[in-house]
Amino acid sequence: MTTKATSKLRPAELADIPQMSALFSSVFRPNSQPKTKALEAHLSHILFSHPNYTPENGSLVSADETGTLKTVLNIIPLTYRVGEEIVISRLACGFTTSPDANPRAAAAVFLSARPKADNILFTDSGAPIAVAHFKAIGGIELQVQALRWYKMFKPVPALISFLRMKLFDRFPRFISRGQLPDNTLAKDVKTPDGHSVVEATPAVFADYANRYLARYVVAPVYDETYVSWAVSASAGEDGRGRLMLAQVQDKNGNIVGVFSFVGEMGGSAQILDLLYADSAQDAVVDAALLALQQSGFTYACSQARPEMIRSLSRYRRIWYRYFTGISATCRSALFKDAMVSGQAYFGGLGGEGWTRLTRDFY
Repeated sequence: MTTKATSKLRPAELADIPQMSALFSSVFRPNSQPKTKALEAHLSHILFSHPNYTPENGSLVSADETGTLKTVLNIIPLTYRVGEEIVISRLACGFTTSPDANPRAAAAVFLSARPKADNILFTDSGAPIAVAHFKAIGGIELQVQALRWYKMFKPVPALISFLRMKLFDRFPRFISRGQLPDNTLAKDVKTPDGHSVVEATPAVFADYANRYLARYVVAPVYDETYVSWAVSASAGEDGRGRLMLAQVQDKNGNIVGVFSFVGEMGGSAQILDLLYADSAQDAVVDAALLALQQSGFTYACSQARPEMIRSLSRYRRIWYRYFTGISATCRSALFKDAMVSGQAYFGGLGGEGWTRLTRDFY
């Protein structure tokens, strides 16, 4: 008879995907199973085809003597910067364990992911229990960023969509969750002060995003290869839910900001990165929100960042609610100082929000 004591910790393998998918669904969608093949395909893509992936920096599993997975920690290895040093930042995007898993083996999975050298381990979609796990291994929580802000464009449709999502959580057998939208960005968007919004290429987006992220001590590092990979990985087989990239130009055609977003079920747009040149914050926020409104979304939402509060406070119909925990750990003293001082940037394309795990399968 199999005992809990026989669990073995090892790197995840591509052949584990069916079991990883089944465990993910049993934990996060026990009452309404997502499409198995779609979930398996998405997990395979984001966990095993990332440009940075190696078995050593990828996902971890704990299996019993029969090969049955008992605990899984999904990990995407992203490129980040601590000061001037480029490091691998392991994004934990789903910690799942079966009811009969050995508690020690489950804890060992998390403990084994602790950063070595100055590498980072973080989550930007952590439930309270996940944040507690991070704190147990030295994680620092970003509390303000755990909030999500909402800007309503069409109050009645936005409220109906929001209530539908909440009711789906309670009555999944009777209420449809909907479908990810086929994202399009409105053309010829221009604000009263002459700022315009057009779709950006992965190369342009990565270039300007890195320039604007230079103001942070800790931040993701984007390049054309990674951004193109994320755009490809974000969409379903029918192309819906694709990650969109946009650039904001002033009246002279100079790029002064970039933003990324994905359409969520219910007609909302989740803004991921919203980055700007010095002194252009208000103009970029105005242009991004106008573009999303004219693109037909009922409301926009995004992770709250302290430096954005002033620009957002100019608007009516902005509200905030707790959404998810953000916590990270690293041995670097520079990293720890940046987390405490507000000079650390987690999320955006350097997080989990663009994946279908949080938008379609969760």
